Amino acid sequence: MSRSRTRATAIVLAAVVMLLCVPSLAFAGVSEYQVQFAPVGLSTRMDLIVNVILSPDTPLPATVRVPLPAGATILWSGEILGGDPADDPSREATLTAVGGAQYAEFTLEKVRVAQVEAELGPAAVTGTKVEGALDWINVTEAGTYTFSVRIEPNVRDLEITPAAEGAPQTNADGETLYTLTPVRLEKDGTFSIDVSYRRGAGATGSVSPLLYVALGLLAVTLVALVVVLLKQRQAPAAAVTTTRRADRTAGVASEGGAPGSVSTDALEPEDDDAFTWE
Repeated sequence: MSRSRTRATAIVLAAVVMLLCVPSLAFAGVSEYQVQFAPVGLSTRMDLIVNVILSPDTPLPATVRVPLPAGATILWSGEILGGDPADDPSREATLTAVGGAQYAEFTLEKVRVAQVEAELGPAAVTGTKVEGALDWINVTEAGTYTFSVRIEPNVRDLEITPAAEGAPQTNADGETLYTLTPVRLEKDGTFSIDVSYRRGAGATGSVSPLLYVALGLLAVTLVALVVVLLKQRQAPAAAVTTTRRADRTAGVASEGGAPGSVSTDALEPEDDDAFTWE
């Protein structure tokens, strides 16, 4: 999934949730936190999108702190204008570790919506089963959180804890977004999400690098096998052809021809089967 499409999905969620959570505007500074979690992202790692929406009365420019789990790696940080994602200005963020988590800090200059896209460690994948977890600590100021889970296409036996509410949303790529009931977290408050499912036929998801290595070794082995078979097939054919030509030469000489003279018929090559690799 491209960064632009991922952010567009988060924007849609932001617009819907802002209408549902107007009472949160009463809390100073932050109107709402939005966290979108994907057990399977662009790589073998999990994806995370965090929006921080400041209260409408917050003057700009404003410094914002975006909470993140420990170990999260920032891919992009900046402001969300609400139009073409390519026009969203990026902002350099500084990371500060605190209380078993961390936060990214940067300045908003144009709008009051900050976003950070990040990666977490890889989900646990066993065969077709995928298991991922998000352990959240609110290391910034208290506020209302809306968590959502983005699931890859073609899955079955999906379990999300806590359970999602309402009907999920599906995008053009077949991914499904499940929104959880909004919760209020005080400073240092915690929240956990556990996700498990099985991949069905045609499910996307990153292929393990070990599989590519195994396929490469298999290809090398097949090429080597073909070379050996060709050599084994060509060597006996050459020997048989030489013997037959010698026998024909001897036969012509015994019938009265000059020694060493061979008819053109005797020198015609024998047909041999061709070995081809398709």
